[in-house]
Amino acid sequence: MFGTTVVAFFLAEMGDKTQLATLMLAARYDATLWVVAGSTLGMVLANAPVVWFGERITRRLPIRVVHLVCAVIFLLLGLLAMFAPAP
Repeated sequence: MFGTTVVAFFLAEMGDKTQLATLMLAARYDATLWVVAGSTLGMVLANAPVVWFGERITRRLPIRVVHLVCAVIFLLLGLLAMFAPAP
């Protein structure tokens, strides 16, 4: 399962702001290996429970139900972001 989690992590996190932050930290501090290792470990630790929980949910519910619930949540968050008053 750990291998699947790592692959899912890298596919989900490719090209996001975490990579930019890692790049900037590695450029600022002369410890590229430690910055990359810390960033990767931190993201794996943050995402592994979510991947595990998602896998457990799909064992109990049909994947179609999971997709529909996620789509509704995504739609509601999008509408909230579009129409919520700015701070």
